Amino acid sequence: MIKILSVGLTSIALLASVFFFAGVGQADDHRKLKGWIERSERDRSSIFKRHDEGNETAGQIAAWLLVAANLPVVLSVLIKWSNRFAPINTGLKNALSGFNRFQKKHLMRFHYLLNPIVLVIALWHWLSSRCQSTAMPEWGLIVMVGLIVLGLIMKLGLCPKPLRKGLYRLHTQPLVFAAMVTVLTIGHLIVD
Repeated sequence: MIKILSVGLTSIALLASVFFFAGVGQADDHRKLKGWIERSERDRSSIFKRHDEGNETAGQIAAWLLVAANLPVVLSVLIKWSNRFAPINTGLKNALSGFNRFQKKHLMRFHYLLNPIVLVIALWHWLSSRCQSTAMPEWGLIVMVGLIVLGLIMKLGLCPKPLRKGLYRLHTQPLVFAAMVTVLTIGHLIVD
């Protein structure tokens, strides 16, 4: 029952986020250039004192790499949920399970390699284009750092055995990842 509730809440949160952000993004396209430049200069507290073009590029690179790094995990979760809750026949369930084993074997290495790279690029993006109008991107970055550090601790075996199960559950909790993405997205929408 708890798993069904977790799946339902995650799905509702993701759908609501998509509809909310699509509407906010449409409303944000009609600003005057002069006002935007003044606001950009006023809000910037960059330690590099550069224009935001490079910083925006770093943010885009970090975002796309985050998607690519976590695609195998999202595929695995969706396949497991569909096998458990969807009314599909046994042959399709076996095929999905086989595909899941294949993609875990061959794609999870990108999850392990790309997420630390995402962290470095995200930190560079944050250092070079901080905005004082909201702290939400920083909160999302803190959650991202926590998730990546937990993943590295588990992958490198640096965790004592009694804590492994709890850290694994925290690292693999879909609601934590969804919360991170939501906070990062809302924070960036406020900054823009």
